[in-house]
Amino acid sequence: MATDFVAAAAAAGGAKRRRVDARGVQGEEAAALPAVHLSSLPDELRQRILTHLPLKEAIRTGVLSLEWRDLWKSRWSHRSSVEIHLRSRNDLQKELDALPRPRRRLDRFSLIVDTCKLRSTELRRFLDYAAECRVEVLHVETRTSTAAEKLNFHLPRSSPLLARLSLRRISVSKMYYKGAQPFHALEVIRLHFVSMSEAAFGKMLLLCPNLRTLDLRGCDCSCSINWSRFILLPASMRSVTCAECDGAVNLKWANVPRLQSFLYSGSFFDAPFVLPGVATLSDLYICLSSSISGCFNIKEFDKSLPNDLSGLTVLTICSNALPAASPLSDDEATAQLPKLSNLQGLRELQLLMLKMMAANLADIYVFLNTCQCANLERLFIHLPKSDYEPTEVEASLDEVGEEPLEINLDNLKIVKVMNFKWHRIEVQLVSFLLRKAPSLNKLLLVSPSVAPLDVAGVQDSDLLLLKEAQADGKIMLSESDDSATQPYHSEVFIEV
Repeated sequence: MATDFVAAAAAAGGAKRRRVDARGVQGEEAAALPAVHLSSLPDELRQRILTHLPLKEAIRTGVLSLEWRDLWKSRWSHRSSVEIHLRSRNDLQKELDALPRPRRRLDRFSLIVDTCKLRSTELRRFLDYAAECRVEVLHVETRTSTAAEKLNFHLPRSSPLLARLSLRRISVSKMYYKGAQPFHALEVIRLHFVSMSEAAFGKMLLLCPNLRTLDLRGCDCSCSINWSRFILLPASMRSVTCAECDGAVNLKWANVPRLQSFLYSGSFFDAPFVLPGVATLSDLYICLSSSISGCFNIKEFDKSLPNDLSGLTVLTICSNALPAASPLSDDEATAQLPKLSNLQGLRELQLLMLKMMAANLADIYVFLNTCQCANLERLFIHLPKSDYEPTEVEASLDEVGEEPLEINLDNLKIVKVMNFKWHRIEVQLVSFLLRKAPSLNKLLLVSPSVAPLDVAGVQDSDLLLLKEAQADGKIMLSESDDSATQPYHSEVFIEV
């Protein structure tokens, strides 16, 4: 909208010059008209312009010039956000009376309830105030179990300009009055530890035709969220996150042609997900609480993925899901390639290793060999924080065969390994990457011990390769994380 405003101003200027020329003032004799730049307008007038724009568009005007940068923060002469934290010692009536009067336009309204005294009628008064102020960003959170159980959020009573909604530890009301108007500006909904029925969730989504981002974490549904049958997702949906929620996430028949991002963390067996076969994802995050090893489980997981993953540029996958790269049949003659074998567009890969035994290293080899990530440029590996003690059986099988020769990591430039502890399998993994990535510029090892350790069982050639790379400056050891080198999926939903 801001760019449209600039374009309209430029078009108006051009029309004015054409009218002057039409009156007979032409060519070089035409008097040059002074250009009027928006940035030359007084601050007061530019702030007046910003008051007519939604918050998101007002923020975007910061790219016009230095004069516009951060001007949106002062577009209102008064404070543009209200944050209320209700505690048990607070007088709730005084808090309500203390709300700024007269009501004025707000960008953000945040209500945190840290007391069990708040009644539903009082909650409604706070939220009615936010709606009357035509708030664009709304956050409601409870911090006591009593408040979480007795308070309900009612979407239809919200501001018509609401663009972002964030709820935490509160129930969503299933009561919706007739004639509720859709929220056309609402693009982002984040529900964390929210209780809701399937009906309430479905009604909420029906009121959000332009929703682009849906973020669900730790949500409790009274029945399975089978989005293919009962819940109509907006066609505008771009990103879906479902982390540690109850209920299945079935999008198989959902009409979400613009879906680009899907993040899932949970138990694939208890709360599985199914994505549309025609989806064209650009980033995918999969973290499973238990392994899918076994031919049947691998096949079921493979069915849940889109048919074509060639456009995927960012992938985060945990060690429990790595077996999905294995052939779909034990019979080599009839084995089909899994959908994860089609990752030629992948640029960034993040591996969340919940264990790091020889079998897990073998899974990494199979994954890289099957997927043939020839264009991979960035690799992030999260190793387990704690020392994992193998069982007797695991220890007896803790050997990895020869490295696959076909793995192509020619374009890999950056590798970052978290929680590196100089264990034999970890050293073997790093030395493998040094051998397979000729274009590697930086290999960052975040380790509690920055000095190489002489670990029993580590081959001298592997340890020597690491020491040489460290001497050449290719390997960098650090005790703390490097905030400058972070993965695209920097938030990890499960403790590694």
